[in-house]
Amino acid sequence: MTNLASCFTINRLYRLILTYDVQTMGEPDIFPTTGGTFEYSEGRQPKLGRWGQDRRLEFIEFRLLWEGKINRGELADFFGISIQQASLDFAKYMVVAEDNMEYDRSEKVYRATPRFEPRFLAPDTQTFLNQLANLTTGTLPASLSFIGPRPPCDVVTLPTRRVRTDVLLAVLWAIRDHCDLEVTYQSMRRPAATKRWIAPHSLAFDGARWHARAWCHESKTFRDFVLTRMQEIHTRRASEVDASEDVNWHTHIVVVIEPRPDLTVGQRDSVITDFGMQNGKLIKTIRRALVQYFVRHLQIDGPGTIGQPIVWANREELKDLVEPVKMY
Repeated sequence: MTNLASCFTINRLYRLILTYDVQTMGEPDIFPTTGGTFEYSEGRQPKLGRWGQDRRLEFIEFRLLWEGKINRGELADFFGISIQQASLDFAKYMVVAEDNMEYDRSEKVYRATPRFEPRFLAPDTQTFLNQLANLTTGTLPASLSFIGPRPPCDVVTLPTRRVRTDVLLAVLWAIRDHCDLEVTYQSMRRPAATKRWIAPHSLAFDGARWHARAWCHESKTFRDFVLTRMQEIHTRRASEVDASEDVNWHTHIVVVIEPRPDLTVGQRDSVITDFGMQNGKLIKTIRRALVQYFVRHLQIDGPGTIGQPIVWANREELKDLVEPVKMY
């Protein structure tokens, strides 16, 4: 009886808030349905791959957090639901986070209050900015992002290194099936492409290029092979290579980054904030095999500090990881 009474009380609460919503914001598209279900308004169809009410509550909170306001139409349009269902979702949000928003009668929107505290999201500026960048470049469809109106934005994009489909498929299947591949590969250390057998076991992205981490039967070492330099895939065979023996891949080490010692106090404090350092240091745990790419992107792989406000504090003990012979 207690559960039934609770459900009845919540249902009455939803209806009371809905009544207020209708009086202040206008008549909904449809009348309430029974049995805990809802109908779609004419002209609104549910979008494929959408989520349940929890996801819609996150959407409400996201817009309150990043835009400071939201109305029912935004929720209804994004999820392809009726205004009726949107009203129920707003009512639910008011129940679980009653101090987070208030209704602005003049503009007919819900606004975040000064007491706003996220209940469903952990605010992350980097996630927001990553989405904004991906929306700007078109790599993220607007239908998959909660971001609404966007500020003017542009993104500097690097030249795209497109991996051929047949190459990627061959590498993926070789990893899956534990096979060697015979490939024609153009190394930057050789004047012409050569044919060789490799045993790929993992993929890695260095920030600009995709690599296959593989055993090279010719050099008898584990190396990184740039996928776009694989000119031809010839054949494959069962592999006897044990990927667990790739110590540099399976071993993680700590790279320590610090502000350059000749900076002023103000500059040093700015660098600490910029890089999110703790106690004046940025500690990054990275696979040994990928350290070379990390420090080269930051332009701190050399002994000099020209142009960079940071230095690689433990370079001496790890410098063998960025010797030219390691690059392939």
